[in-house]
Amino acid sequence: MFRFNPPHSCGRRHWLAALSLFVLSAQASAGFFIPRDITMFMFTASPDSQMAEVTHGLRADLSVATGQSRYLSDDGLTERRYATLQANWLVHRAYGSDGITNAYVYGGPLAARGSEFSGTHGGAHGGFWVDHETRRVYARLSAHAYHAARHTQVVTTGQALWAPYAADYEDIATWLGVQAERRSGLTEVTQITPLLRLFQRRWWIDVGVSVNREHRGDAFVNLMFLF
Repeated sequence: MFRFNPPHSCGRRHWLAALSLFVLSAQASAGFFIPRDITMFMFTASPDSQMAEVTHGLRADLSVATGQSRYLSDDGLTERRYATLQANWLVHRAYGSDGITNAYVYGGPLAARGSEFSGTHGGAHGGFWVDHETRRVYARLSAHAYHAARHTQVVTTGQALWAPYAADYEDIATWLGVQAERRSGLTEVTQITPLLRLFQRRWWIDVGVSVNREHRGDAFVNLMFLF
């Protein structure tokens, strides 16, 4: 494991460089962390959900985003589409001896359309995101609630990933793990998806195939690019 206290054989200059590499690689998959004046594009797709979002960093603890998302119920009869604006706040960050923990809250207005709505309805959305990462382990728990025209949907996501090797910042990092997601208010099924994650500096890709009975064989992809 990488540790923040410098080894005896390493001078202050080398230790600071190593620390910078660790922090940058950790933040590459920290979700809402967007460096100041950097923009992130993210696209996520599976057969029953799609999302595209653009996020821009204003400060180290604040970013703003706009996006479009679509959700389909398991029986294919209910469709919901959301256009969202949101602010993302970093409310807690803790550096440990070999990792980093982040906590975010986010929210804003939305416009909703779909099979249950007549026309377009205004509403609100928001949630939280907590993650912890070392160079070999990544864990995340998040919840995102949407509310419009008396309909509420909560998307709860958990991820647990493991890296078979400790990548440096310039290397391609590889993670293996599983994602569990539940969309309460639209379906009560928990979707289980084994994942492969690859990222390097400014790009990130997740790919997986769901294994629970209701979604077995459904492909999942998540792409991110910083520019």
